[in-house]
Amino acid sequence: MNRIALFFVTVIISSVAYGKTAKSTVILLSIDGFSYDYLSQYQPKNILDFATKGIKAKLIPVYPSKTFPNHLSIITGVYPAKHGIVHNKFYHPDLGQTYKLGAGKHNSSWLTAQPFWFYAQQQGVKSAIYFWPESEAKGQGSEPSYHIPYNNVDSIEMRFNQIITWLKKPTEQAPKLILSYFSSVDSAGHEYGLNSPELSAAITQIDHAFGRFINRLEKEVTQKVNVILLSDHGMVQLNQQRKINLNTVFNKKIQESIDNKRIVVAKSSTQLYLYFDHTKLTKQQQSNFTNELKITQKQNTKWYEVYRKGNYPKHWHLNKTNVLVIPDIIINAKPTASFTYGNYAHNGKATHGYDALQHSGLMSIFLAAGPDIVKGRAVIPFENIHIVPFMSQLLGITPPENIDGKVDVLNSVLRY
Repeated sequence: MNRIALFFVTVIISSVAYGKTAKSTVILLSIDGFSYDYLSQYQPKNILDFATKGIKAKLIPVYPSKTFPNHLSIITGVYPAKHGIVHNKFYHPDLGQTYKLGAGKHNSSWLTAQPFWFYAQQQGVKSAIYFWPESEAKGQGSEPSYHIPYNNVDSIEMRFNQIITWLKKPTEQAPKLILSYFSSVDSAGHEYGLNSPELSAAITQIDHAFGRFINRLEKEVTQKVNVILLSDHGMVQLNQQRKINLNTVFNKKIQESIDNKRIVVAKSSTQLYLYFDHTKLTKQQQSNFTNELKITQKQNTKWYEVYRKGNYPKHWHLNKTNVLVIPDIIINAKPTASFTYGNYAHNGKATHGYDALQHSGLMSIFLAAGPDIVKGRAVIPFENIHIVPFMSQLLGITPPENIDGKVDVLNSVLRY
């Protein structure tokens, strides 16, 4: 086949793959901390009704099962090692700083992958965001057409009302990609636990608001709309008797190196990320520290695990030794246990961040329905990196190159 003929074949294939759904709008909604188990435990009526109109699946969080790494993987289609946000809290040796939530707003170099709305805007698809982790990062190229920065005041109803308002704009002004994020279920789960009336109330609140939103979509919006409702991770009930004091993890020699800044530790309740100062510690010293940590770990095998960079579990996707923000050592708490240090102890009843494959309660939800999505198709559990190519198909645009997500994972649930 000559090059000209090949070009036209490529165009035809692209038209088949993307062109038939080019006029559809995609709404991506994330309920932070909504475990897949909540669907059966709390039976949210409107969410379950929505699931019957399209597809439902368990969504597998990337490691660690924290909010920011997962929301960035959802919207970039790559694992944390590629998008740069490897935890809610981690250290960057070159910047000499520890990442704090939303730090990209002040320095976009924390982020090393483009968000999906960048590619959508580049291909003429207007986007709108009403809260999304790190959506305020600047200097990455195309910004969304409409953007409301995060605050802790705007209600759930305000967000849904604004989405309806955006959809009612004239055709040439209306966004075709809309994102929004809700944190109330995560907050209630953390503070009150998995079987609490407060968590039940938070789920009921978002369920009722979502039901009203879907009803308004059907009655007030004329264009084709595909809705994706998902979460970033689930939640695990903490065992208050399984608190891990750092004195039992670090011996005196290691603690001295931490105090002298030869080792930097980024701490959370579920992981300790250790970064060696390679200018101050020899390879032999680094190896000795690793061995000492593993010796101590053998006395606490039910509580946590110790891994060295280059030998992390394959499904963590953190074995890129040239990525500076990936720690030299990860000390990973086992589900229901948590780290305490200084004046810090996780005072809530539940948390997340553990390896999602170690506890089923960490599985998140993926529900999708609309005119371009089949109804009732069984979908096996899949990782959230595959959502970007799925949205690309729904929007009728070319998916980003060099991402980890694959088109064929959800291709079977599309109407062609």
